[in-house]
Amino acid sequence: MAGNTKFYEHIGDYLSAIGVDAPAHPLVASLKLKEKEIAERSSNVEPGTMLSGGFYFLSLKQIVEGQVHYGQTHYDCQTGTLYAIAPEQRVATFDIKTRGDVRILLLHPDYIRGHAIESLLRECGFFHYQINEALHLSISEKQTLANLFDAFTVELSQPYEPSSRDIILSNITTLLHYCLRFYRRQFLQRREIFSDWYGRLIKELDRYYAREACHQLPELQEMSDALNVSSRYLSDALKAQMGLSAKACMQQYIIDKSKSMLLANMQSVNEIAYALGFDSPNYFSRLFKSKVGVSPNQYRKQRAEKH
Repeated sequence: MAGNTKFYEHIGDYLSAIGVDAPAHPLVASLKLKEKEIAERSSNVEPGTMLSGGFYFLSLKQIVEGQVHYGQTHYDCQTGTLYAIAPEQRVATFDIKTRGDVRILLLHPDYIRGHAIESLLRECGFFHYQINEALHLSISEKQTLANLFDAFTVELSQPYEPSSRDIILSNITTLLHYCLRFYRRQFLQRREIFSDWYGRLIKELDRYYAREACHQLPELQEMSDALNVSSRYLSDALKAQMGLSAKACMQQYIIDKSKSMLLANMQSVNEIAYALGFDSPNYFSRLFKSKVGVSPNQYRKQRAEKH
């Protein structure tokens, strides 16, 4: 079990807790630590202590031993090399050992207020992935990101001037775009692993509707929890495979199921809507028409005429 939770609103407080000097700028920091330094810093935090902060945490490292406790589950992360954690998320480590240098970027949301990078960060779903969904990098990709981290660290070491924020955020933007590229590559090149996500989702939806009564529509979070992945990861995997988000796949499943129900029996549209978990038959009819092009009653009539 994880120990107490320690929340650090400010980057400087977190760095102080692990024995690192305060950053030159209070809202953004970049570190490059050697293996020996990582062991020393880790000893400052009791194993199993849940750590959380009010800032983004992006780390490039090769974990070769140990576990990370994220959410409610322990994950073995020895194969991942890039880890992204959003503000407020909680993570605990247990006997972590790394190989090679570790690079870390810490970015407080206050530093990017009003900048285009806010939208980019929302696009970066990997900050909301679970730790076991870390990015697996090739040697060349790892070197590319290492170079970007290092350039960013050098820029932060320069005297701060009016243009510094634009340059710093430009560097972070470039880093995030490469991260997005490599995550998308991971989905596409590892298709043999991800290709079954749609089938798994359909099976979970089948189980959901096999219950005696459905009083509400299935929720994405419930489906992703059942599949033991984060909702953002599931959606990205489905987009790579199907070209549709998880929500769109779920809607398509519900529409297909409603079509079968419309043709299999003479339940009213209202009865079918409630059986599927809609709290409003009107909402069901609007969704059906937006996907099929005709209302449920029109669809039933047209199909009956063809038979």
